[in-house]
Amino acid sequence: MQENTSLNNLEEEEDFNLKGFLFSYLRYWYIYILALMIGFSCAYFYNWYVKPIYNVSTKILIKDDKNTSVGTQELLKDLDVYNVSKNIENEIEILRSRKILKKALEQIEVDVLYYLVGNVKKSQVYTGSPFKINSDSLNFYGYTNFLFVKIINENRFELNYTIEQTGDSYAKEHLFGEKIQLPIGRLTVNKRKHFDADLFNNDSYDKKNYRVKFNSITDNVEFYLAKLRVEQPSSNSSVVVLRIDDEIPQRGVDFLNALVQVYLENDTQEKNKIASSTANFIGNQLETISSELKQIETERQDFKIEKGIADVSSESKMILENVKTKDQERSNFKLQISFIAYLQDYINEDKKIADIAPSSLGIDDPLFLKLINQITELEVEKQKLGANTKANNPSIKSIDQQILYTRTKLIKNIESIKGGLVASLKEVERALLVLEGELRSIPKTERELVGIEREYRVKESLYLYLLQKEAETSLALAASVSDNRIIEEARSTSYPIRPLPKKSYSLALLLSLLVPTGLIFIREQFNDTVRDKKTIEKLTKIPVLGIVGFSKETSALVVSEKPKSLIAESFRSIRTNLKYFGSGKEQKVILITSSIGSEGKTYTAMNLSSIIAASGKKTILLGLDLRKPKIVGDFNISNDKGISSYLIGVEPLENIIQKTEVENLDVIPSGPIPPNPSELIMTEKMDELMDILKEKYDTVIIDSPPIGLVTDALLLNKYAESLVFVVRQNVTKKDHLSNIGQLYKEGKLKNATVLFNAVKAGVVAYGYGYGYGYGYGYYEEDGEKSFLKRIFKRS
Repeated sequence: MQENTSLNNLEEEEDFNLKGFLFSYLRYWYIYILALMIGFSCAYFYNWYVKPIYNVSTKILIKDDKNTSVGTQELLKDLDVYNVSKNIENEIEILRSRKILKKALEQIEVDVLYYLVGNVKKSQVYTGSPFKINSDSLNFYGYTNFLFVKIINENRFELNYTIEQTGDSYAKEHLFGEKIQLPIGRLTVNKRKHFDADLFNNDSYDKKNYRVKFNSITDNVEFYLAKLRVEQPSSNSSVVVLRIDDEIPQRGVDFLNALVQVYLENDTQEKNKIASSTANFIGNQLETISSELKQIETERQDFKIEKGIADVSSESKMILENVKTKDQERSNFKLQISFIAYLQDYINEDKKIADIAPSSLGIDDPLFLKLINQITELEVEKQKLGANTKANNPSIKSIDQQILYTRTKLIKNIESIKGGLVASLKEVERALLVLEGELRSIPKTERELVGIEREYRVKESLYLYLLQKEAETSLALAASVSDNRIIEEARSTSYPIRPLPKKSYSLALLLSLLVPTGLIFIREQFNDTVRDKKTIEKLTKIPVLGIVGFSKETSALVVSEKPKSLIAESFRSIRTNLKYFGSGKEQKVILITSSIGSEGKTYTAMNLSSIIAASGKKTILLGLDLRKPKIVGDFNISNDKGISSYLIGVEPLENIIQKTEVENLDVIPSGPIPPNPSELIMTEKMDELMDILKEKYDTVIIDSPPIGLVTDALLLNKYAESLVFVVRQNVTKKDHLSNIGQLYKEGKLKNATVLFNAVKAGVVAYGYGYGYGYGYGYYEEDGEKSFLKRIFKRS
């Protein structure tokens, strides 16, 4: 735990080296090139394969509450037939309502989708298909399976399909225009006007295969409801923008134009409902009064003829005029009471009050009109919300509660108005009783004629009044158009909004760099081996003696067999550096060890001893790794006797020293493997051996066991004037190196140095972006390699 903490502290203290960081990734250049090739290939295929999508939009102006009424709307207000204000949010919901969408979709050709089938992809062709399918009836299987049409020539085509649910198949040739009865329904395939007979009669023409998909109106409504976007550019604007994305621009244009047209027509129809309802009521009243008026006129003429009276006296006319005035008042009150009764029945039947216009019939009570308008607005709002929401929506429930409360107030107000009208009617009737008393003073015959004239004039006055209201209502209906208008016809973007080639290639470039970088980063984070010199410097304070490149040679004796190689030059550099670490003094005994096996300590010991011997110094290599002897194989010597034989007293020193083919280099192998290597090393015979060898040889190289596994290296350290710790790239564990650093810090390893072994070219050996100083391989081979190979030699 202490070692790990020390390691973390050392890493935190190190400054970030950008160059080293970049080179740590650039050594995987081949991965980035492969990623870029894959990325750009995918982007190219995506841009080619994915269907281009265009954006289609249109703009409409909606007259809301804040708009000033002009033109037709102002005229209708003057006629006092209706006045229903609008709300932009509600109008947007109406535009998105399923009812409006359904009517719009019924006007364009989206119930059948046509796909041109190519070798790799399919493309929708809308009305550009050379044929059109008309279906009289389709069942469930017709809507859930594809049909395939292959045009044979200008007269014939092949129709085939497979019902996935049952496995039944159909394939047969038919004539264009033929009525075909199929298990999925009845249909007819007709040629369109742009059907090119010359092309389809040509056998080499390849655009003959089509796939057909039938869509129900319900599915289409849901599909386009999800695609349609209705936006209000600004909260202060009454302009609404309708947008839809479609791979076929003309289909999007047709859809938006149809949708706007249906919306405007629906707006006009909604406005006409009020005037139509009023016109119906007035028409019924006119029909009744007209019949009564004709009957009275007939009676008047018959009476005059029978009695021989041409007209009444001036006195009788005066009384008649007074009676007429009161009769008119009584008729108006009765008409209003009649409408109140009609309105009560209408409300009690829970009908929509938005369909009536009480102000057109003379009921001008302010509270009454206010309540009527409130309920009308609430009913309209509920209708608009209900087009796209469920009945249990909280907003609709809230509106229902408001309507119920306002209806209750309206019923009470109607009762109050009715009471006032009845009182006024009684007052007029009392005045009429006085006038009727005056009529009794007129002679009987004339009085009877006055009575007939009186009734006729009352009906005539009422008839003229209703005729005026009917004319006003008819004018309202004739002048009724939608307040909303199109300010920009539907149009499509000139270029697809997706896919965007530049964006695709940019994304491919970004991902081709980020993905490998991420994977390499993760790999590096989980890599617990030593990769470069900077890591060695972080984990331990032991100085680095030198760096040896990676060798592909099968023989370990590279220095003697390839004296001009870079490996040999590396060991020459190490031989020179040993003098500096020894304060310029020659070092008699050099101990070579490592943390674990397979890090190249024996390889280092053999080549270091060979390079020192090549300098003319008499050198001996001791194989003191008594557990796993290795040096005998490369030197072609026997291991039958060696150091173990000498230490147990079986062989004298002269019998265990063996000559090698390398001049000035002798070797003492480890000998037979003893059961107690550590105990043998601790004997006085070992001290005696080292004393003799130091006297007899200029340099003694000790190949010891790994220091991280056994204690032999620590026991031998007392003989050494210099300790070389071998660290192998991508093999030595960071934790092991930290442990060695801790031993060095505690003073258990004297005169220790680190040799960085088997370093590959292109790797940041020094931590600064370059290799171990010489590349790798051999000088003899360097002239054979091309410039590009030396640059791009991968690790």
